[in-house]
Amino acid sequence: MKHFRKNLFRCICCIMSGVMICTLCAAYETSAAKKPALNRKKCSITVNESVRLSIKNGNKKAKIKWKSKKSKIAKITKKKTSGKKAYAVIKGLKAGSTTVIATYKINGKTIKLKCKITIRDATPADTIQTQPTQNTAQAVQVTPYVTPSVPTHTPAPTAVPTPTPIPFANLVEVSELEECETAPDMFTYIDQTPVTADNWNGRAEEIRQMYQYYMYGMWRDGEGETLSYSVDGNNLKIDISTDGSIQGQKADASASFTVDVNVPDGSAPENGWPVIISMGNLTEQQTALDNGYAVINYDTAQVSSDSAARSGAFYTLYPYNADEWREQSGVLMAWAWGASKILDSLYAGAGGDYNINPDFAIIGGVSRWGKATAVCGAFDRRFKISLPTCSGCGGMGVFRYNPNATVTQTYDVSSLGFMSTATYSQGDIETLGSIQSSGENYWFNERFKQFKNIYQLPFDQYYLSALYAEEGRTLMLIGGFNYDIWQNTPSLWYNFQKAKQVFDMLGLSDNIIINLHDASMGHNILNDDVVKLFKYCNEMYFGTDVADFEISDLQTTLFELTDTPSGINNKEVYEAMIPE
Repeated sequence: MKHFRKNLFRCICCIMSGVMICTLCAAYETSAAKKPALNRKKCSITVNESVRLSIKNGNKKAKIKWKSKKSKIAKITKKKTSGKKAYAVIKGLKAGSTTVIATYKINGKTIKLKCKITIRDATPADTIQTQPTQNTAQAVQVTPYVTPSVPTHTPAPTAVPTPTPIPFANLVEVSELEECETAPDMFTYIDQTPVTADNWNGRAEEIRQMYQYYMYGMWRDGEGETLSYSVDGNNLKIDISTDGSIQGQKADASASFTVDVNVPDGSAPENGWPVIISMGNLTEQQTALDNGYAVINYDTAQVSSDSAARSGAFYTLYPYNADEWREQSGVLMAWAWGASKILDSLYAGAGGDYNINPDFAIIGGVSRWGKATAVCGAFDRRFKISLPTCSGCGGMGVFRYNPNATVTQTYDVSSLGFMSTATYSQGDIETLGSIQSSGENYWFNERFKQFKNIYQLPFDQYYLSALYAEEGRTLMLIGGFNYDIWQNTPSLWYNFQKAKQVFDMLGLSDNIIINLHDASMGHNILNDDVVKLFKYCNEMYFGTDVADFEISDLQTTLFELTDTPSGINNKEVYEAMIPE
């Protein structure tokens, strides 16, 4: 009995000790998790590039002192020295390395937080513009270029973003964004500089960086890539290898994919056939061929699976890293990259092999490929015309126009010839939650999942449309009714109206058009769309006076109608939900 009590006592002591240790560990872990820290411990930037350091788990009463140990290598250009949102912007001045120290003080205690920053010289690709090579060579080194400051259509291997006064470093975390229930302002830089026609290029690049940072992930511009191709009848095989010279790019990797090329019968024009690159098969291929347009059908699954697996040619070269935002290109970006590689191959010589003119390249796609088309043309500015079709939320549908269709809207759509009315109601519309779901969120980057509501977004999709506002380029928005209620077509009209303000400012009013069709004929780019597209091209680019057609015909919609057979005032219904 004595031994029993003794052993029991020992057992109880062990249990109590274990509980105390676990409690202390848990308390320590909780405490440790709340310790202030910098948002990064090390980073690498180029000369004249900036990086933003911020405090995580900070206290609103804290005071922070920022210092660069070698201010001749990197200097602090902007900072906030108190509160939870303390930050510093550090600019690289010359090649080398330094340590930035944030001395964090609160309640008499001092903590030193450090980040090692390496500054490297800009590569020649950052500053040199190269022209495309159009010969029959089977291999070419793909060299990115810097676009001129004046809007102009200059073909070259995959376009690289131009410099901007507002670098990635000034883009804050999602949790730091202020909510905006009205329409975000395209005409003001993040630093509140007013936008004019003279400085629009900088604002456009700021917008491209916002989309990469918050939504679509990184655009890959061709740096570090070598491209070659081979032709076998209608099959164009594209091979890409990478040298690992940029962050997120795999060294000594290679991948390939094949596309289907179709050209019209007869003799090509002097500069070659204009071409439509279609994500998925173009339903109206024969109509395009009959009108003198080559068609390249692009199977996007070869470049990236439509799944969270992110498998395919793109991710073989650029593996997705959920822990590093600069190594996150969503599937929409991957598909856009593939279309860009097709264009690269045409410039590398395949255009000559097929008598195709890469200077007149059109990119098109429907639904999820409509979303990817919208992204593609916004980032690869060599595409002359983009046809994002029925793209919905995450494409050209505006998040803030009648969000979630909380207000039921009924329009008279009898002018399209099939339906009499179309109704938009809650539950029918693709929403932010839809594209953040597990079945679709892989289209975007990790940061996009952090948005809790649409009002946190620092932009809306007319920003994406405005990126097309350049001389010699056209954006054709296409939307549908009937079976395509989910895409929130009224918001597409709102997108057009908002984006056109930028086109108007730049004197490019005829470079944005819109067409609405009846989707009873299919969830596709329809005959009505391509027929109007070809009329537009003849009038706008080929110097033909098209009978019974004006470009302005493609700049109005049934949402402007005030008197309809059903008695519905479409304009009044539409304008009631404008988020101004």
